[in-house]
Amino acid sequence: MSIKKIHVCVIDDGICGDEINIYKNIQIRNGKAVDSLDVCKNNSHGTGCAKVIVKHAEKDILISSVSILNRQCKGNIQSLCTAFEWCIENGVDIINLSLGSIFFKDKELLLSAVNHCTENGIVIVGATSNEGYVTYPASFTNVLGVRAFDEKEKRGCVARYDVNLGFGLFETQGSEKICISGIEKTTSWCNSVAAPQLTAKIINVYEEGISPIAIRNMFGNELLKINCFGVDWASKAYVQNINGLIPEWCVCKIVDNEMEISLDIADTVIAQKADDIKKWSEAGKNIIYIGDDVIDYVGNDRYVWSKYNRIKQIHYNQIAQQGISGVPVIFIKGVCALKYIYGLEKMFKEKDYHAYSISHSILYELYGITYIPTEIADADEISNFIRNELHYKLGDILLYDISGIDEKLAAKNVKLLPDIIIDTTEKDVAISSEYGSRTVADSIEIVGSYIIELLEGEGRENDEQ
Repeated sequence: MSIKKIHVCVIDDGICGDEINIYKNIQIRNGKAVDSLDVCKNNSHGTGCAKVIVKHAEKDILISSVSILNRQCKGNIQSLCTAFEWCIENGVDIINLSLGSIFFKDKELLLSAVNHCTENGIVIVGATSNEGYVTYPASFTNVLGVRAFDEKEKRGCVARYDVNLGFGLFETQGSEKICISGIEKTTSWCNSVAAPQLTAKIINVYEEGISPIAIRNMFGNELLKINCFGVDWASKAYVQNINGLIPEWCVCKIVDNEMEISLDIADTVIAQKADDIKKWSEAGKNIIYIGDDVIDYVGNDRYVWSKYNRIKQIHYNQIAQQGISGVPVIFIKGVCALKYIYGLEKMFKEKDYHAYSISHSILYELYGITYIPTEIADADEISNFIRNELHYKLGDILLYDISGIDEKLAAKNVKLLPDIIIDTTEKDVAISSEYGSRTVADSIEIVGSYIIELLEGEGRENDEQ
């Protein structure tokens, strides 16, 4: 009985057929996958990545090439998503991505495409930015993000938490000796090389049906067993015993049919009882736990997000940036806070500005807003975490829902005075005292325009404290 070869796809600028035996050679043109007719140069970026994979892979593999980058190694997200779909349709097992985007607008589209891949059993290895910024899709929980460790460090290939990628960052050597046209060359020290190094290591332990979290557990340490620090893996969720919870802009689709049907469709259960976590995990569901208990449950191949994860994430956040004085800060409080955050985020996004939003309400994590547990009393720790998030995610604006906490405490948390305070009610809003009462739509427009003026050079009224 023959053993199925592992199908590896290198999504890049193409692979030279004179250097690597290519199984399928594809280009993405005008949004479609077509057979590649171009002769790829032997010094292409993709050829180097494929060489590293072949050098270290100990199992039989098929290597396919999907070219989405031009000669200057530039491409677009739509082509990458098309490449992902081709991988699903053609039975790819592992994808090597020595590329990515640091632009926040690309996140939503890429996240959907990545989760579709993982739902179909594909393992994705993604390089992070060489500059250290949060990179999509490498930063997603369902992707094995990788970077080269510093040349002075001697860690080898291990998994760890890193502030700029969150959970599941792998580190590898980052440089490689490869043979091109019969000549041995040493690659530059970069994350593009680190990705195929990890891809090869995954090939060597790969079994059909293995999940990203199972792979992490193979290479990881105790920290990695926390499971995850975000809910970006959730695609379709069943909400257990919670009424009127989810607005239309929830981060995942809410399945609201009969329980038996819902659970068959859902990949995630949103639960509020700690006793249910193990039950749902053993039933094959990922968990978003929104209850008050601090839990420490670890499954073998399921994602479990909870207050515990976020507390650990903030505690492990060690890198301190020096100030965020160039970032406008908006405090929002009251019953309509979520509505204002959503409206402002949307307005800023349309203007290509990235608003980073935080809240002390655990439910807001389901809306793409970072939850800050009130159990963390150390203002320095919170401020440090927020500053790092703004820095590494290239945030332009900070939206802070301060509902339920004192304004002075909120300012202490971020060590900044707000540029604007929005105090919301059901029917109207007061934006500081100078604007008076406005409708929701009008007030969002006023605040958004004012903040955009600040970002475009009008300056801030409040210096860093």
